[in-house]
Amino acid sequence: MPCRYVSPYDRIFIVYLEGSKSITMSTLSINLSLINKIKRLDIGLSVIHLTSLILAFFLVLPLLYLIVKISFEFNLFFDFIFNKTIFKLSLNTVSLIVLVVLFSVLISLSLAFLNVRTNLPFAKQLTSISVLPIALPSYVMATTQIEIWSKNGWVHNFLKLFFDMKDFPSFYGLVGSVFVLSLITYPYVYIGLSAMFRRFDYQMIDASRTLGNGKIKTFIKVIFPLVRPTIAAGSLLVALYVLSDFGAVSLLRFNTFTIAIFNRMYNSISNYGVLEISLLAILFCFVILYIESRTKNEARYFSNSNLSNYKRIDLGVWRWILFPFILLPLFFGFILPISVLVYWLIIGLGEDIGFTQVIKPTINTIIISSISALFITFVSIPILISVKKKIKFFSFFIDKVSYIGLSLPGVIVSMSLVFFCINYFDYIYQTFIVLILGYFISFLPAALGPIRSSMAQIDPKLQDASYTLGAGKISTYYNVIVKLSSPGFIYGAVLVFILCLKELPATLILSPIGFQTLATQIWSFASEAFFIKTALASIILVIIAGIPSYIFMSNDLSKRLGR
Repeated sequence: MPCRYVSPYDRIFIVYLEGSKSITMSTLSINLSLINKIKRLDIGLSVIHLTSLILAFFLVLPLLYLIVKISFEFNLFFDFIFNKTIFKLSLNTVSLIVLVVLFSVLISLSLAFLNVRTNLPFAKQLTSISVLPIALPSYVMATTQIEIWSKNGWVHNFLKLFFDMKDFPSFYGLVGSVFVLSLITYPYVYIGLSAMFRRFDYQMIDASRTLGNGKIKTFIKVIFPLVRPTIAAGSLLVALYVLSDFGAVSLLRFNTFTIAIFNRMYNSISNYGVLEISLLAILFCFVILYIESRTKNEARYFSNSNLSNYKRIDLGVWRWILFPFILLPLFFGFILPISVLVYWLIIGLGEDIGFTQVIKPTINTIIISSISALFITFVSIPILISVKKKIKFFSFFIDKVSYIGLSLPGVIVSMSLVFFCINYFDYIYQTFIVLILGYFISFLPAALGPIRSSMAQIDPKLQDASYTLGAGKISTYYNVIVKLSSPGFIYGAVLVFILCLKELPATLILSPIGFQTLATQIWSFASEAFFIKTALASIILVIIAGIPSYIFMSNDLSKRLGR
């Protein structure tokens, strides 16, 4: 049989055929590796971590600003803070924070349990309207409460009709500040606790009692671990809010860090002590964060039971005895202040109440607050992912710097942004970009708190099931964690929206020239003693802030918060 000539091209073809199997397998292996890598979205996670790092840079700007400014006189810093005046200032601030957090938790815990878990009269309606005090700015709440409780105020004048009362207890100072701030801040804890009690699985309590545990041990082992994360998240927001509040404590003449900062800023030629006290306030913020972190542990508490038909506790005759007491926070925190505003408005009928002057600020307020709330809630997602991954120092750093802004007065946050804008980013100075950045630095913790509380209640088995079905990390995070925590995202957006509505210093300093909101209008009218116009702007602000709060609490979203 004749041999066939094999050309060089045929030899190449034969070698190709013989090696095709190994080449194909190698190519397939490479493709599978690439597909798996893309499927895991490691590249996507890197982008998310980079985004978190960029956001963290803006969050840490106030701290960098203070360090840069104070580094030139660092030796004087310690001499300044270790004196009797600063010690008294610190004692006042700590006392106010501890008392307000304590009363806020006590009020919200009793309200949430009785409104949600008992057969209290009108419990469903009370659950929704008990959150309304959150709609009042601290400066409006303080002004109206002073009108009611101060000497020659409503209560004093009423009592003088029956008694000879030349002397009357002062409402100013620590007592008035605790009273006002507790009424404003208890809804931050109440909303989360209401949702917690709505989905509380009483089968766990029954199981604990069946195993022989008493009421006290059941509370310690079952109830408290379930409620503790919600109380801790709400208390953190309350503590940071009190630490940074200026409106209430200034009107009630109680010296805290924020009062000292403002007084030294506007009354001192050299602004001596402003930066030192601000840095001290940040140190207090880290102390609060440390205490809050110590209340947590690595345990996860969740329930898969269907709780749509949860049982209510029958209070018997006590339901009518407790009913008036449940109304007290709503009465003192919303009805009375609104009554003062309405009274001021009524006595001004026939005069210029400034209606046309608040139309444009109202529109501006709704637009800028809505955009800011959506932006802050959206950018909280990469931050939460980076924290959740627990990448040693990186996650710890991202987590802690997220809370710096809420501990500082808005004027310090604004000053830091103005400093960096003028020196490095002058093209965004006095634009809406820098205003939204100011809101982002100040109010990001308000979004993170409820979202993280919601995420803590998700069964980890759902994530494992998603991975088993072939979903990637980002896909799992969105389809499982984000979607199941959607009420927490909505609650966080509502809180940020309300805080942006009420924010005054940052809006005054960072807004574009000529841009006015309801908060700046209220400040302008009040500074000129136009109380009738102040009342109108305040009522509109309360209505705008109260509507989303009421809708959220009366909607099924609040029932599913954290599920």
